[in-house]
Amino acid sequence: MRAMLAGDRVGARVQLDAAENEPSPLVRAETLVDALVWLNVLLDVKLSAFPDRPPE
Repeated sequence: MRAMLAGDRVGARVQLDAAENEPSPLVRAETLVDALVWLNVLLDVKLSAFPDRPPE
């Protein structure tokens, strides 16, 4: 899931698809933990109170 943290959405999708078909419960669990860490990072991002101004 390092691809997620790096912002590589295509790479992250490939990793998630591969993990879904992984027979090893350990690998699936590690992928789930990585995804939860990524989600936590995403939710902790500080955003401004106001949206970006549209281009003029």
